[in-house]
Amino acid sequence: MGHSSTDVLREHYHYIFEGAEQRGRAAIATMLTPGADDPTEASEVA
Repeated sequence: MGHSSTDVLREHYHYIFEGAEQRGRAAIATMLTPGADDPTEASEVA
């Protein structure tokens, strides 16, 4: 992007990365949970 250092990049775009790790973990957990993305799908765990 032409910034002089990663510090400049982080200073200007820090808001994008706030909470990114937690959002990523939540998204992965949702993908790995059967039926989590479809409320009409009942998960049958016996």
